[in-house]
Amino acid sequence: MAACKNSIFILLVLVAALVAPVAGCIPAIQQQPAAPAASSAPVMVVNPDKLVFTINQGQGPTLEQLLLVTNQGGGILNQSMSDNAQWIVLQPVPGTSTTQTCSACVNIDATGMATGQYTGIITLTDDGALNSPIYVPVYLTILPGANIPPGAGSPPAPSSIHPGDSAAVWVNQTDFYQYADVSALVVSGSVTNTDRGWNMADVKITAPISGNNVTVAAQIPPGETVMYKRYIPSFQKDTVKLSYTWYKP
Repeated sequence: MAACKNSIFILLVLVAALVAPVAGCIPAIQQQPAAPAASSAPVMVVNPDKLVFTINQGQGPTLEQLLLVTNQGGGILNQSMSDNAQWIVLQPVPGTSTTQTCSACVNIDATGMATGQYTGIITLTDDGALNSPIYVPVYLTILPGANIPPGAGSPPAPSSIHPGDSAAVWVNQTDFYQYADVSALVVSGSVTNTDRGWNMADVKITAPISGNNVTVAAQIPPGETVMYKRYIPSFQKDTVKLSYTWYKP
């Protein structure tokens, strides 16, 4: 009986030796490297990266070009725009300062400027963006001569009689724009001065209910047309009207 107990004891010792871990032979638990945290800062991408305008001397405001800013990073894009030239007319589209895509309408008003080439800069800034600021060059070429379409013939003869409202031809379309809590009227079309000798001045479109207005042109010389597209903070059912004055050049 004693021999049997001894055999059982020896067997248990052998089993314990087989299953007991050998020091230094247990592999350490492998820790997966932490994935780098995605950046929460905005990254501005501007399209196009430059703006080019060519106009004739004496021409009123040009057709607008759109400057589009997209956030390709994280967070919320909250950029501001500014320019360094009086002839650059920069109009941010309302309601886009805290969205992922922002835009601005860029126009040129070269009233009183001489022929030649000019360069200005539009600066886009977002204090939280990784690549702020961004600079967009604006190139302007002013050609000599009046803005007379080919084949239009000689300029009209001067008029000494005040033209009245009949000489202003206004073609306008109004749409309603809404984004988040921002509402605006989008007015687009053209204004033509058909008079022979008087200039239209301080040409504006006004929304009477809200009292807001936008300037279409500082002046429109005789026989010229100004195209426009503007945003007016207003109400959905508001109407718009054209206002201007006449002056003898």
